[in-house]
Amino acid sequence: MKKLMYLLALTAIVAIFATGCSNAEESKSDSGSEKTETTDVKKELINTQMDFTADFSPNYAPIADYQAALADEASTEDVIKTSAEAAKKAADEGAAKLADYKLESNLPDEEKEAFTASLESFKAYFEEVSKAIDASQTEPNFDAAQKQFDTFQSDLEGIYKDADLQVPNMATALS
Repeated sequence: MKKLMYLLALTAIVAIFATGCSNAEESKSDSGSEKTETTDVKKELINTQMDFTADFSPNYAPIADYQAALADEASTEDVIKTSAEAAKKAADEGAAKLADYKLESNLPDEEKEAFTASLESFKAYFEEVSKAIDASQTEPNFDAAQKQFDTFQSDLEGIYKDADLQVPNMATALS
């Protein structure tokens, strides 16, 4: 009878030990899938940024060039006028492109929605740049446009911080 009790006790210990090990393995695999999901979000966010900047650099760069020409005292009026026309065209095209823009990305829905929502500020930036150039080619006031760009940048910051990524300077990325 004692042997039977020892055998039952030993079986119970083995069963408890085996159950404990399988729970530990499950929790390890859960945290592994969370790490994989986080890594996938990071990769997708970077890929999305690269695709986005490739799509809109041709619209942003002429505006940055125009602002540089305005700041350069050596720029002639003809250079400023030519760069203003290029910037206006780029701003109008950028706003039009964003009106119909569909974000092609494999980001999770929450991040994709946040990124898409930030594009409204970027579109408003292009619209404000166009208005400022219409008002004056030689002395445009880009304050309203800069405010919209700052909103766009800050909207993106939350997405990157949630993914534990360094927040890119979108002005630099788009230039």
